[in-house]
This record gives sequence, C-alpha cells and structure tokens, in this order.
Amino acid sequence: MINFLSFFITGLLAGSVCSCPPARNSVRRYDEGLEIVRSNNIRRDNRGISTPKKIAITNVRVFDGEKLLPIGTVFIAGGVIVPNAEGAEVVDGNGGVLLSGLIDAHAHPRLVEHLESFASYGVTTVIVAACFPAAICTSLTNHAGLTDVRFAGLSATTPNSTHALMLGLLSNETITSASQAPAFVADQLATGATFIKLIAERPDSATTLDQATMNALVRAAHASQLRVACHAVDHTAVDRALTARVDQAHHVPTDTPLDAPLLARFVAQRTISVPTLSIFAAFLAAGQIDAAGYAAASASAGRLATAGVPVLAGTDANDFPAPFTLPFGSSLHAELERLVAAGLSSVEALRSATVLAAKHNRLFDRGVVAPGMRADLLLISGDPIANISATRNIQRVWIAGVEYAGVASN
Repeated sequence: MINFLSFFITGLLAGSVCSCPPARNSVRRYDEGLEIVRSNNIRRDNRGISTPKKIAITNVRVFDGEKLLPIGTVFIAGGVIVPNAEGAEVVDGNGGVLLSGLIDAHAHPRLVEHLESFASYGVTTVIVAACFPAAICTSLTNHAGLTDVRFAGLSATTPNSTHALMLGLLSNETITSASQAPAFVADQLATGATFIKLIAERPDSATTLDQATMNALVRAAHASQLRVACHAVDHTAVDRALTARVDQAHHVPTDTPLDAPLLARFVAQRTISVPTLSIFAAFLAAGQIDAAGYAAASASAGRLATAGVPVLAGTDANDFPAPFTLPFGSSLHAELERLVAAGLSSVEALRSATVLAAKHNRLFDRGVVAPGMRADLLLISGDPIANISATRNIQRVWIAGVEYAGVASN
C-alpha cells in the first residue's frame, strides 16, 4: 500500500527521477482505509483492559532528564507514578536504568500491529505525522495497554502536488488558497488532530503551497491553539517554513547543511527540529541520496543542537514496501544513536525522546519519571549515558502502569 515515503523522495531530490509508484485511485484508497479503520476498531473493542497494579520497582537508577540518580525505588499506582504505594507488588530492577517511556515525534503507523511493535521497544507515545484517510489516525487512539497516539490528520498540500497525486487525495482534502486555511484547520481539529501538518515541496514546483497560504495556515492553527509542523527537506523549504513561523520543522536539508542565518532564525523564533535521520539513512542505503546528502542531514542535526535548538527524536517509521521500509519501535533506538553520531550528547539524545518530546508536543503528563506523571516506563540494562545503545537492552515496559508482555529482545 502506498505510504508517505513513496513521494517524499521527490522532495529530497531536485532534478532526479522519483522511484514512486503510480497514483492510487481515490475510491480504492478509501476502501483500503476503511478496512484498516474497521480492523483497528475491532481490535480495540476486543482488547482486554488490564487494571494497573500497585508496583514498586526496586533497585533501579532513574534518568531524571539530566542525569542518573542513585539506586532507589519507583512506585506506581492507578497508572501514575506515586511517592509510595502500600502493599505494592515488588519488581526487582536488577540495578538497571528506568527511563520515561520513549516518544517517537514523527512516524506513520496505520495498524494496531504497529502500535504493538512500538510498545515492544519501549516507545510508549507516537506522534503520527499524517494519516490518509484521516480516520485511520482516530482508529489508532485509545488502545488500552498499547502505545498512545497523537496525530495531525491530513497534511496541508495542494491538489496537484506530489503528495496529493501519490495519495489520490480528493479536492476537499487539499488547499489552494489562504482563504481556505481556517476551514482546513477546523476540519482537522474536528477529527481530533492535536497539531497541523504542512507540506513544503520542492521550491521550484508550481504545485507547492504558496507562502501566503502557508502563513494563513499557521495563523489559523495558532488561533485554534494548535501547533504547526512543516515537512521541509531542503534549504529553501526550511526558509519558507520559518517565514511562516511554524512551530516545528520536520526533517532537515539534504542539499546543504543549515547555515548560520537559518540557525539564528530557529533560535529567535523558538522553532523545534525533528531531523528524522533514520529515514535519510534508509534513503542512503537504497541509493536515493548519496553520502554527501546524508552528511548534510547529519551536520544539520548537530548544528541545531549546538545552537541550542530543541531537537526531538523522530523516525518517519512506515510500512512502505522495501527498500524504504523503516520499522516501528526499533528505528527510534537507531535514531538516538544517529543523533549522538551527529554531535548530540547521550543526555541530549535521551532528552530528545523523553522530556523534550513531551514538552514540545504538549504532553505534560509524561516525559519524566516523577510523582504525578503517567507511568509510561522503560526499564533497561546498562548505562545509556555512557553508551546510548544501552536503550536497546530492554528488560520491561509499562504503559499507563500496565506492563507490556511482549518486549523486544534487543
């Protein structure tokens, strides 16, 4: 089934031929989408709901968002972290490290099975960057004991853009002028969207959103108290995203690394970055970008962090057919490793998938291990500050205080 990745490549490669499948028929897309929605909803209805237990996780070192605390105990009751819990079941942490559940700030799950994969790797929240049709996003919400979902709904793009043509979007799912921005935002808000996604395609394309429409979308979203994320994979697209004053720039340029003037604007406007280096690594492995392209992306991520721009860990995980498939869950651990290789410290990388990802996605009930917070927890072996790859050494995972049984082995 066609996925976001199929047309993303066109935005990456100015002047090259896209390895994209032909556009899908809109009716077929809706038939497929409705079947996915039906299946996901059945899975939710038939899923047993486990009552969170009182738990005392002993013999653990907590990552508090800055450092590892001395060996201690963390209590859970009613799905949240509490100061104490009388009569709690004791779980020996074996001297491991307890992290807040990881957050993937950019992914494209469609199926309940994708949420299960996230959960198995300790990714307890996922920000879904787009769903086509939007009802798929809704069908992924409120699956007790599985990864929690926040989503954008449909991405804002024009009728003849690469994105619209590849997905077979209907005319009422696209936007052609600034005057339509309030209605587009209202439509996404009605589906349950918690942020708005814009697409800035190749700057030389006549079918990309014009600057006035991008500006209007941001104004309309902000008027509805919604954040705005913008797909921008080249230098000029990032410039346009910042001109529109988006809240988050998703992806980084592969043409040239971000320069000092753009970095200064990120800082001045308090714009967040979600580099998604893992998808660029997938493109590199598939020969869709060269080593210089990946180096530009990696350099941009490092420069953003050095400049003090908040960097969030996102993957662009998807189920598009090989060679562009990016696995759900495991790819976030790879993303942390790539961020460290790009120049972030291990603490900065851990923060990118925990406290910062929660803060900048307005998830104020999670992201740190502290009383009153949602009991989304990842217990690992080893020291992730000394070696970021230790996040892969998963012992146990809890989602809202309910232990997930099928954790990944690495």
